[in-house]
Amino acid sequence: MAATVAVTVEVAFDGTTFVDITQYVRHVGLTYGRQRLLDEFGAGSCSIEVENRTNWITPGHSDSTYGNTQLIDREVRVSSAVTGGSDSYATYLWRGRISDLNYLAEQDTSTVYISSVDGFDRLAKASIYDQTFAESYTGILVDAILDLVTVNYPNGTSPVDRDIDFGAIKAVAATGVTATAIDYIQQLARTENGRFLVNHAGTPSSTNKGGVLTFYAVNSPADDHGVTISDAKTLPAGSVEARTLAMEWGSELLYNSYEFKDSASPVVTHTGNRSTSVSKYGERVIKRTLLSGGTSTDEAGLYFVGLYDEPALRVSSVAVDIDAASAADAEKLLHLHVMSGLDLFYLPPGSSTTLATSLIVEGISLDITVRDMATNAARIVGTYSTSSADLTGYWVLGDPVQSVLPTTLAPTWLDTSSWRLGDPDRSDLPASLASS
Repeated sequence: MAATVAVTVEVAFDGTTFVDITQYVRHVGLTYGRQRLLDEFGAGSCSIEVENRTNWITPGHSDSTYGNTQLIDREVRVSSAVTGGSDSYATYLWRGRISDLNYLAEQDTSTVYISSVDGFDRLAKASIYDQTFAESYTGILVDAILDLVTVNYPNGTSPVDRDIDFGAIKAVAATGVTATAIDYIQQLARTENGRFLVNHAGTPSSTNKGGVLTFYAVNSPADDHGVTISDAKTLPAGSVEARTLAMEWGSELLYNSYEFKDSASPVVTHTGNRSTSVSKYGERVIKRTLLSGGTSTDEAGLYFVGLYDEPALRVSSVAVDIDAASAADAEKLLHLHVMSGLDLFYLPPGSSTTLATSLIVEGISLDITVRDMATNAARIVGTYSTSSADLTGYWVLGDPVQSVLPTTLAPTWLDTSSWRLGDPDRSDLPASLASS
């Protein structure tokens, strides 16, 4: 039986109290994360189309209920709840701030488009000026940058707004650092070969309102929500039917040579290649500047070409009609966020061999339209940009299968654990890192 998903849209017009505007909403489109594995994570965005027949939100109009109030930078939240589901709290699909409002005049009414962005927009405008950083693990530096007076995002007194891994790579000491916050943190993320983004959704709780600023260390284990997606032909019990899926095979992620600059003094450019791959496909070079020392930088290059020196059949995205799934599966799909793991089964037409693969979510787009205005029931198409789990670190320490790494993919600094700074359970360091 298809799920009934109630979607609620709220805006804090006075900066504090959230007002439910769902009755006016025609469409919500939101996206965050990245489309491809090697892209940078950018600012997430959410567009909300609302009916303005009663002049309730005509921007800048003195006779409008909310249009003549402060609108820019007010907080927006989009949440969902599945009727008959098991969640005790709503799943927050989006949390951001209004950046723009556009008004479309019509015959007897009007339409207003509310645009909002997540916390990356603020980080893109925040500055680091003439700062000195001691040698530290990447996560420690990310946390320190977020705590700077010129950045202060999210509020350090509200740790539920942050989920920062400790990191496994050390960045060298630096003086006179002047940059935008997002640029320097993204360079730290490249140094770590990790992920830095604002993550929405996730497992709902009394404190999870979405919009969590997240830093994942290299090869952090995926969050397993128990989601299996399949085509209609190979649909096993307990799986969700895919609407469409996109696959790629070619040179999009083919690199067999590296030129990585370290941040030692003096700066050294580290080079290397996979000669077998170069002889087959020609040289394909990846160039990066890292904030680490010589040894870590060289190992990062070896690790990188070890992952990408051969083309592979990759599932780049999967689309699902969330409201067509069962209540239990709809909840699982709504919980997905960047670094969620899922399994896929697909039988190509004319083939007798099913493609079975484990994937990691890299980006999420949700297209939400009205299904039943009386109950706020919605139609939701979820499109999940993915990467292959075997290339991005789907390993779990102690697991008989997922803890085994190929030796070529295990440089000396590799550690698949993650820590959350300031968390009473996840801030203790293994002795191997605490003593180094």
